[in-house]
Parts: sequence; structure tokens; C-alpha cells
Amino acid sequence: MDSDAAAVELRKLLTEAAHVFSEYVRESQQPGAQVSGRIQGVIADAAQSESDARMFPDAGVGSRVWDDVRDVCAGAANTWSSAFLYKLYAAPAPMGIVGETLLAVLNNNAHVTRAAPSGAAIERAVARKLAQLLGFPSSADGLTFPGGSYANLHALMTARNTRFPDVRTRGMSNVRGAVFTSAHAHYSIDKAAVAAGFGLDSVVYVPTDSVGCMDVHKLRKLMLESRARGVEPFFVNATMGTTVLGACDPIASISRVCREFGAWLHVDGSWGGPHALFGDDLAFSVHNIHIDSFVVNPHKLLGVPLQCSFLIMRQGLNVMRRALGLGATYLFHDEQVCGESDVPCDVGDATLGCGRRPDAIKFWLMWRYYGTQYFTNRVAQARNTSLRLAELVRTRTSLLGRWVLVTEPASTCVCFWFVPCALNDKRSEWGGATRRMCTHINDGGSMLLDYATVDVFDGTNTCTLPEFFRIPINNPSVSSATLNDVLNAIESAAAELYP
Repeated sequence: MDSDAAAVELRKLLTEAAHVFSEYVRESQQPGAQVSGRIQGVIADAAQSESDARMFPDAGVGSRVWDDVRDVCAGAANTWSSAFLYKLYAAPAPMGIVGETLLAVLNNNAHVTRAAPSGAAIERAVARKLAQLLGFPSSADGLTFPGGSYANLHALMTARNTRFPDVRTRGMSNVRGAVFTSAHAHYSIDKAAVAAGFGLDSVVYVPTDSVGCMDVHKLRKLMLESRARGVEPFFVNATMGTTVLGACDPIASISRVCREFGAWLHVDGSWGGPHALFGDDLAFSVHNIHIDSFVVNPHKLLGVPLQCSFLIMRQGLNVMRRALGLGATYLFHDEQVCGESDVPCDVGDATLGCGRRPDAIKFWLMWRYYGTQYFTNRVAQARNTSLRLAELVRTRTSLLGRWVLVTEPASTCVCFWFVPCALNDKRSEWGGATRRMCTHINDGGSMLLDYATVDVFDGTNTCTLPEFFRIPINNPSVSSATLNDVLNAIESAAAELYP
């Protein structure tokens, strides 16, 4: 084969791809663009028959593949639209897409340094910068993971093996440990407890206050009770930006309780972490607070392409290597040591897996291209837009019903009800009405919204709220007009469903 053949083919394909992709982005951002995907073309045909030869041809289709690419785009959720207010992410920044493409071009594996020299160096630099922004000591370090759930699992496994080191050789037969987490925490903590061998019965759900923050007094009481039963309270997960209400647990107070019990404090900042890194809200600051591990997902509020998640360890990477590493000498030769520390550069042994994408590259390229101020502005804009939406809900009047704010937004999730007049204010029917209106809007295709429910403490008892609209603000293109479109769409749905 011609030595230039691959380069020539790549240039041709990337040129064509740039045209198709930019066309898709431009059309996706137009007013009224389809937001929910519609499967079509050969993909729709394949849904009817798993053995469809059109889906898996013996001879390649060549340039006709761009028709398939367009079909894939048509069947995808349109995250580029400002009306995509469905989940905790949105369209990536253009330079992030360049970084994602670069990862594919390099095809490096960041499990050992020689397999990804630049990726390993960038990962280490970005992790240490994030640790610095959090106010962690200079010993802190971190790694990327494919999502916050996987990072949370590594934090729990590291804490388990540090507190109960015999687990590595003898298993869980003699281990009695309890995991404490807010009742509003992400379900990945539950899954991590199952994967780590503790089981759901070992997860203690700490009640929250009326705005969704962990009740620290109840946390301490539950930890005392656990220790009295002979079950060691070794791990506490605090959430910075809960999935539904966006609340931030009182981390400083939780840290003091953890220090009293010698428990590992993990902070899941997958959603709200950027407020601590690039925001100015003191409620999210963790400077001068003892935290053992911290997770943040730049692929959410910061606009990095999926997936990009960082786990920052206060004690550095050696604590993970001691807890999780097996020293596979056929792979990890420890030929190099990073900087002035004694931490080997081959970081794959500090994880539960092997192959690793150097995802830090795309985050770093965005940082270099746009600068720190870009992330600061994204966080501030999302916060201000959330407050503006909350104000619209609070002050809006309608002949069709009434608007009710669940709670003031603590970060960038806005939660509220619209109660149609036809319900006669029967609270028992609010949840069903929310589900019907949300489904009606989503079925229309030009907007994607979501709903949720949580348990809250009303001062006397814990109660489950009726389902409400949950609007996460992320996309910088969300404007005042977008917010009014959302509220108008909800009122229109109410008019059709509850005449």
C-alpha cells in the first residue's frame, strides 16, 4: 500500500465529514429544529430485521456512507438545540470536538506512559490544576474515568481497601462496613456499594432538609448507631449538585463528622463540581476542608464532549495503587517516575481496568483554546439563567393554572410544577399531570424536557413530592426567549390535556 494512502484517505474523509457535521450543527440550531430523534433509513430497516443485509453489506457502500451518517444524525437527540433541556449535558464546544477527533487519530492507550506520552503528561497536569483550584494540598493527584459513576466506584473501592486491607487477599467474609450517603445522592453510589461487595443493606441513606441538603446531625447519629452495631462507618459520600434539585451538601460540617469517626469523605461533584472550580458561590467552596476524594465531570457543565470525568485524590495516586494495583509486571514496568514524587507514571495499575482513553487531552485543548475565563463564564451564565427561570416561574400568572416553584435553585437545576385549573388544586394529581404534560411536549419533537420526584423533610416528616418539571441549565445558547418557550409549551400542553 502507498505510504501516503492512509493520510490521503483520512484527509478526504475528514473534509467530507467537516461538511456533513457542520451542516448538521447549523441545521440543529435553527428555531423549530427537531430535538427528539427520528430513526430512518437503513437504521430503521434494521430495526425490523436483525439479519438485514443492507445493514451489514459484504461490499462497502463507499461514499454513500454519508447518507448513513445523516440518518444517524436524524435519529439522534439534538443536543445542539437550546430546547434540549432533558439531561445534565448539552452540545460540546467545537474545540472539544477537535480534541475528540485527535484522540481517535492518535489512538493512544493511557494505561502506560510509553503508550501515550503526551496524554499522560497532560492528564497529570490537568488533574493537579483541578486539585489546586479545589484547594487540595500539593500531594493531590488524579485520573480521568469514563463517567462519574465509574469514578465514584473507584473512590469507594480505594476507601474500602484502605480501611480493610485484608479484602485484597481474603475477600469480604470478615468485613462489616457501612456506606453513608444523602437520600438524594446519585444511584451510582448504590451500585458501587453492590459492586464492592457491601450490598444495599449496608448503604445508609441520610435524610435531607427541606432544600435537599444532607442533615449532618442525623448523619452523626446514624454513624454512631452503626458503630454500636459493630458495623464500621468507613465511607461518607457528600453530593455537590444533586441530580434533581442541584443541592450542595454542607461539606465542611460533614468533613468534621468524618474526621471524628475516621471515615473517608468522598464528594461527588459530577454535576456541581464546576461551581467549586470556576464559580464564585461560597456554598460550593471546599478550600480548607478535608476531603479524601472528589469527582467532577467536565462533560456536563463545562461543555467537554462525552465522556470526561476526573477523580481527584487528596493523597495522590499511590493510595489508589496500593488499594487497587496488582503489579502486572508484564505490562507495568515502572520505568519512569513522574516529577519529584515516587509515583510511577504507568497509572493503569491504579484503576480497576486496563485500557484508558487519554480524555484529558480534549479538556486541556479547550482550556488552551478558550482560556479559564470560558469555563468561568459558562458556570456564571448557567447560574444566572437558572435564577432567571426561577424568577419567571415565581412571578408568572396564567388563566390556565398556577406555577409553583419546588425550591429556590441552589445551582443550575430549576424544579417547579404547573398546576392546571382543571385539577382543582388536588395535590395528589400534580404528579400525574406533570408526567402527562412532559410526555405530550416530548412527543411533539421540538423540545425535550424532563420530570422527577424526591423525598424531602417538611419540618416534621419526610414526604415524597409529586413529580415536577426538572430543567437543568447547561447550554450557553439557552436565552430568555428559550425560557419563555418552555413555559409557553407547558401551558399549551395543559390547555390541550386539561381543557
